Amino acid sequence: MEKIELSTPEPEKVLPILEDAIARQKRLLAQSLVCTEERIQQLAGRLGVNPDRLLAGQVPHPEKQDMDLLELEGELELRRHLQVQLESLEHLKLCP
Repeated sequence: MEKIELSTPEPEKVLPILEDAIARQKRLLAQSLVCTEERIQQLAGRLGVNPDRLLAGQVPHPEKQDMDLLELEGELELRRHLQVQLESLEHLKLCP
């Protein structure tokens, strides 16, 4: 595991701030994931599309649904990005 080092004259003051910021960011990411997942389910249900098949390129893009399918693909990519960020924070450990 790689380390990142921070220098501060008052670590006892900075450590709680960093812990709080990390916890807050985790909560925001988790909330964003819930909203994104709800949006994915809404779009997939309305379009009658399996999101996994869409990501695999197995769903045709008829012209009348093209924009909606692109929106769904965007939400799927956003979900992946949020998951990666949250996983990164879950593995983070502050070492005083």
